[in-house]
Amino acid sequence: MNRADAAKLARAARAAKAPTLEDRFWSKVDKKGPDECWPWMAAPRSKDSAYGAFWMDGRHQPANRIALILSGVEVPPGMESCHRCDNPPCCNPAHLFVGTRQDNNADKVSKKRHVYGEKYWNAKLTDEQVNAIRAHKPPGVQRVRIGLPQQLAEQYGVTRQYISELFRSSRRTN
Repeated sequence: MNRADAAKLARAARAAKAPTLEDRFWSKVDKKGPDECWPWMAAPRSKDSAYGAFWMDGRHQPANRIALILSGVEVPPGMESCHRCDNPPCCNPAHLFVGTRQDNNADKVSKKRHVYGEKYWNAKLTDEQVNAIRAHKPPGVQRVRIGLPQQLAEQYGVTRQYISELFRSSRRTN
């Protein structure tokens, strides 16, 4: 046997011992009960992220996306793997669904996980101040007293247009 044939045999033997893609992936997941979250235990996508990253097809892929694919769910290009459980490292396929970025954002807003109100980094008013401003326009009243938006704008250090927007949106902050 020449050297080239021996090298081929050695590569084939190593390949036969190598774990499958599925074995490699699921070895990095802490599989628990069927209804529990299965956290990703390996590398995150970035140092500031809790989402997992898995090397496949020459690049890092979102671990939750790979979990869906390996469980037999097709995730078309342009679609995302979204969490029902709102736990970023979770790779339990029962907790994941395929959706668009818009679906994912709507899910986040419906569960109040988005930044809004005084939690927003650039907020000028507290939730309490917003509610106090909105209290100047009782429900069902179409127009407020002339000059009131300008007066409130000066009092709170915002624009008259912003006060008018607060009057138009009837939602109360919590």
